[in-house]
Amino acid sequence: MDSDTTQVLQKVRSSLQSRGVASIASLGRAFRQMDSYDGNKKLSKDEFYNGLKDYRVDITKQEANALFGLFDKDGDGTINYDEFLIGVRGNMNSTREAIVMKAYNKLDKDGSGHITIDDLK
Repeated sequence: MDSDTTQVLQKVRSSLQSRGVASIASLGRAFRQMDSYDGNKKLSKDEFYNGLKDYRVDITKQEANALFGLFDKDGDGTINYDEFLIGVRGNMNSTREAIVMKAYNKLDKDGSGHITIDDLK
């Protein structure tokens, strides 16, 4: 990621946080509001840009398109909720990831790498 895109991402994160959009639940609400145009659980470039503008993020169409390309990990031309969440929040820090993996490994009783119904019994 180039420094311009990094600055835009920081601006978006900061702006959303200043409007109370920081938790996973509030990011979910923001995503649903941005997707309210058609409700297909995916954001188009226009929904993404207009949604950020609705949250009063000072962003140009060009900057939004650059972020859109960064967030759209599967390259399908839309941003799904997971891509949005990871894009805005970023990856987990190493401490949090270690806690998640510890919980996952505890649930995966047979060590198969998958949590099955039998693992949960």
